[in-house]
Amino acid sequence: MEATLDRLAPWLPGAVAAARVALVSQLGPVGRSVWPEVAWRFSRLTNTGLPIEFAWSSRETALRYTVEVAPPEAPDPERLHLAARQLDWPHDPQPALAPWQALQQDQTLRFGAWLGVRFSSADRATKLYIDVPPGAALPSALVAAHPWLRSPSLHWRMAGLNADRSLELYAQSADLDRHRLLDLCQGFFGTPAPGTALSRHLDLLCGGQDLPRPSGLSVVFDGDLRPRALTWFCFAKAVFRDDEQVRQTLLCAVSGAPAEIYAALSAAPPDGRWRHGMVGAGVDASASHWLQCGLRPT
Repeated sequence: MEATLDRLAPWLPGAVAAARVALVSQLGPVGRSVWPEVAWRFSRLTNTGLPIEFAWSSRETALRYTVEVAPPEAPDPERLHLAARQLDWPHDPQPALAPWQALQQDQTLRFGAWLGVRFSSADRATKLYIDVPPGAALPSALVAAHPWLRSPSLHWRMAGLNADRSLELYAQSADLDRHRLLDLCQGFFGTPAPGTALSRHLDLLCGGQDLPRPSGLSVVFDGDLRPRALTWFCFAKAVFRDDEQVRQTLLCAVSGAPAEIYAALSAAPPDGRWRHGMVGAGVDASASHWLQCGLRPT
C-alpha cells in the first residue's frame, strides 16, 4: 500500500498526504485485530484478501480506494454500522441507512459493508458500500420509481450511498449480452445516445467480441431518483490475457492526468497474481463516457 502511495505522490501530493492520515484511522481496527495472522488476507475486496483496493477512472484526477474498516472477527451484521461511523457526511446518514439495515437484518451477508474514499485536490468524499443479501428485494420506493429494476436477469449485489444522497446499485447477470445491455441503457436514460457512446468502450475492452458471462451492471440515481449514470463491468481476467495487456490497452485509450495516475497505480512489478480486479466502461445522461478499473496494491 505504501509503495502504491509513493508512486502516486508526484501526481497527487496533497491527496496522498491526506490519504496516509485517513488510512491510519480507517485500517486501524484491522491492524489491531485479535487474529493478526488473517487480518491482511480475509477481505473479499481483492483476490489475495488484502483489505484495500485502489480504484481508477479516466473521468477524473483523484485518488480513490475502497477499504475494510472492521477486523475479520467483527460479525458481518455489525459492519454496516462500523463503516457508517467513518463517513464524513455533513448530515446524519441514519435516515438513508435505515432501509438497507432492514434489508440486511437476519440475512446471510457476503461482506457486510465497505468504505469508499475519494481524495482530489479540492476535497474528500466518502461513500458507503452496502452488501445486498442474495435474493433480497430492493427497497420498494426504488422499484416503484424504476420498474425495470425488477428485471429477472439482474441480481442486485451491492448499493453505494453518497453524501449528496445519490445512490448506485450494482447487479450481476449471467445472460447479459451486448444487445440486452444497450436496451437496458436506452431504457434507463430514455434515449439511445448514451448507449452509442458506451458501445465504443465495449469494443475496446472486449475486442469486438460479445460480453463475457457473467458480467455486471451499475446504475446511479441522483437524490430525486433520476437516472445519472450507468456502468458495465467484468473481471479483467475474463477479457484480457494478463495485467500487462490490461495496462497497455488502457494507457493507449486515455491521456493527460488520468493516464499518469493510472500508469503510477499499475506500475508495480508482477507478483504472480492478478492485480487488476474489475474493469469497466461507464456513460452518463449527457453521453459522456469513461473507463475504470480496480487495482490491488503491490
